[in-house]
Amino acid sequence: MTVPVWRRAATVAALSLSCWIAGCATAPPAGGVPPVSGRLLVKVAAIADQPAQSHSAAFELSGDERAGQMKLMGPLGAQVALARWGAGGASLQDSQGTREFPDLASLAAETLGEPLPLGALMHWLQGRPWAGAPHQDQPEGFSQLGWRVNLAHWSGDALIEATRVDPPGVSVRAKLDRNP
Repeated sequence: MTVPVWRRAATVAALSLSCWIAGCATAPPAGGVPPVSGRLLVKVAAIADQPAQSHSAAFELSGDERAGQMKLMGPLGAQVALARWGAGGASLQDSQGTREFPDLASLAAETLGEPLPLGALMHWLQGRPWAGAPHQDQPEGFSQLGWRVNLAHWSGDALIEATRVDPPGVSVRAKLDRNP
């Protein structure tokens, strides 16, 4: 049985975003980062024998870089993937079942073919750099961990765009839902 392309795309998007979020595996601090939801688009440039990829999905993200979860929903709103991480490691539940990993970096390496930067996304989605690594301010945002984070449309449209500087090129656009 073949898995629909949109379901595979949503799973890859979940993995990309989840792996970007993860950090060390300890209990979350009291009062962590507020949950966020919205839509995301992940593009990975072609490299060597791997073709370019583009994936989009709706997401709900809660927790922080130490422990949390991310749900990915398909075009009709049904959950297609759930990634969880914490002190015990990471897991991915999707159409292929549940798979366990020692951490989100391992999950990313196996499913995407390469590890992604860890520990920052939850903070970037709040419009600020992650305190766990140095950053450099730029005219429309900042750079951190080899990524340029563009906040030019953060105030009005709740849109964040992050682009990895080094190959293979990866870009992530997140359009956040704003609570009234």
